[in-house]
Amino acid sequence: MKKNHLFLLAVTFILFTVTTVYAGGDDPPPPADPQIFDCYVSIGDSLTHGFQSGAVDETRQPTTYPNLIAAKMGTEFNQPLLKFPGYLINIEDVLKGNIAWYEYYYPLVGGQRVDGYDDQTALHNFGITGSEAHNGLNTGGDEGGFFKLVLGKDGAPQVNQALDRNPTFVSFWLCNNDVLGSALTCDVGALTPLADFKRDFGACVNAIAAKSSVQGAVLLNVPNVTTIAYLKEVNDPNLPAGSLNPFWMARASASMMLTPSDIALIQQRTDEINEEVEYVAMANNFAFVDANALFDGIKQYGHNLKDGYGNATGQTISADYLGGLFSLDGVHPSVTGQAVAANLIIEEINMTYGENLSPVNEVAAAASDTLLQNPVDPRDLIDGWVADAIYFVVELFM
Repeated sequence: MKKNHLFLLAVTFILFTVTTVYAGGDDPPPPADPQIFDCYVSIGDSLTHGFQSGAVDETRQPTTYPNLIAAKMGTEFNQPLLKFPGYLINIEDVLKGNIAWYEYYYPLVGGQRVDGYDDQTALHNFGITGSEAHNGLNTGGDEGGFFKLVLGKDGAPQVNQALDRNPTFVSFWLCNNDVLGSALTCDVGALTPLADFKRDFGACVNAIAAKSSVQGAVLLNVPNVTTIAYLKEVNDPNLPAGSLNPFWMARASASMMLTPSDIALIQQRTDEINEEVEYVAMANNFAFVDANALFDGIKQYGHNLKDGYGNATGQTISADYLGGLFSLDGVHPSVTGQAVAANLIIEEINMTYGENLSPVNEVAAAASDTLLQNPVDPRDLIDGWVADAIYFVVELFM
């Protein structure tokens, strides 16, 4: 996954050369059972971390789904905020000229925590961009990159640190990168072997279940990564019909392409992993969110945004590129997408545990979403030598 991060950094750098949002809605009512939400921690990957449009930074991290959920729980929730513009650079900020020249210092030095790591023992969000199931109990801050920026220089792995908080409730979404890397790199060799995933994912959930303070948890599975906005259908009669290329490639190429057989293999592994996630959740009496089915529904029908009371408003978003659900990298949720994810999780928590957490106001999130309200399209710049340059840089890191 480090290669994917380098790729995103490369894309943002090339685009640059050519050219505490709060979405929680109304104040939450007190939860029906405050004890279960006394201490909430989140464990996951980039979706939990708050990665958007190629970067994680302090201006968008407050919009992460776990932060929105914590607000509804009425519980303290501290995140490892990264000084703007982050470790990597947000494509939207580059295209809109939001980054002053001197602020590029932070990406150049590998990012910097707002708190200088002084509040490490008070963190609640342990989402780490690039983390896979194996990393949950096996990778510490000495790995560098985003692991260091979340866990601290010599910090213990994310599951260990999260459980050290003595949480009463845990959200666990650490399975996406075990299949996502194959879609980003168009390489099925990046798929995690199923036996390895079962071992590592099971070990993480067993650790959560064994923690005496934990009164509840919610697990999420993997959406269909072959239908995310990052991928587009190949339009070249010389290449197999139904193949996919990354959106940033101006011309179809067989050297970075998912064929129909590749797509079928990725979908098969996704199904296998999702079956395991659901089984483990049910075996431990944890809440389970079928993110795969929910994403497929949005992909097919779009999503009708809800107000702070959970009522559909008629304002819709889609899973298309610039459709509102995804940020500019075509992989990670936008500000609006994070609010939608939060509500899907809240609904399952309420159903499983008999709670009454109020919904996040998705319309308010959309109104504060600068990408939705004032969209920019990097595809307008990805043509000719620009696309060739991006492809060349990606090849260096493959």
